Amino acid sequence: MARRLPSAQVAHNGSEENRAALEGFVQASMPVGLIGYVDARPAAWCAVAQRPEYYAIVHSRTLPIDHPDDESVWAINCLFVKSGYRGRGLTLPMVEAAVEYARTSGARLVEAYPVKAMPGDPGRGVLGTFLDAGFTPYEEDRTRAKRNVVVRRSL
Repeated sequence: MARRLPSAQVAHNGSEENRAALEGFVQASMPVGLIGYVDARPAAWCAVAQRPEYYAIVHSRTLPIDHPDDESVWAINCLFVKSGYRGRGLTLPMVEAAVEYARTSGARLVEAYPVKAMPGDPGRGVLGTFLDAGFTPYEEDRTRAKRNVVVRRSL
């Protein structure tokens, strides 16, 4: 939810309002992401949707975001593996599932914003995972982000 709305609005809303806003997206059948299961239990989350849906991404001053209104570009902006399931190799299958979901939804390109190396915020994924999934770095010389890089995969 944090990247779908301006950060000031997310902070002002609080948990209940942000949860309600996310539920509104789900009720409106807007893509929000995928849940990965292990033994029928939710274990991983990958947020994926059309890039224009992510306010904080299309308004970034540190990442090279070209054609911010292009709905054929999808973004993976969050990866989370629940405690107890980490270290089992779940992020790569989640990224691959997100790419396939975007492809079947009409995407021509998928972008992500992983950390280059740890330590860092792994909530956007780690660069090696995306490279393993066929992504390539994009416009590294234009990014002003210190820890993150834009990666892309054409579909």
